[in-house]
Amino acid sequence: MAIDRDGFLSLRSLSYLSDLLAGERDFDRDSVSYKQLSREVDAALADFARLAVVKHLDLLQLWSAGWNAESLKTPPEDMNSNQFRDYLAAIGLGRTLRMYDDALHTEFEDEFDDRLQKLIEFANEELDDEEISK
Repeated sequence: MAIDRDGFLSLRSLSYLSDLLAGERDFDRDSVSYKQLSREVDAALADFARLAVVKHLDLLQLWSAGWNAESLKTPPEDMNSNQFRDYLAAIGLGRTLRMYDDALHTEFEDEFDDRLQKLIEFANEELDDEEISK
């Protein structure tokens, strides 16, 4: 786990999550680690609320401005810390949609996937039309 990081979770919360994933701990709503994780997630959601009230701010465009597409082509074990951050951010986007669906019992992730697939198909058609006209 990197010590120098830009994320909103503290090292304590990351360690707690790692222990949960490894099966070394169970969720314990009374533990100090759980309470800290809860505070950090609350603060992150409050920050997202602030972002959401800015008119014409496209979160995907904002995120993509700082990332390197080459990161996804490199095997994780060969990535530098910036590439690995971009890789985790791409995974995090998809998983955030899944957490949203799990929490609210919706199917937004599927709808997002469908819209993304249509956008990719549209972009491919546009590129094909451009190549034909040349």
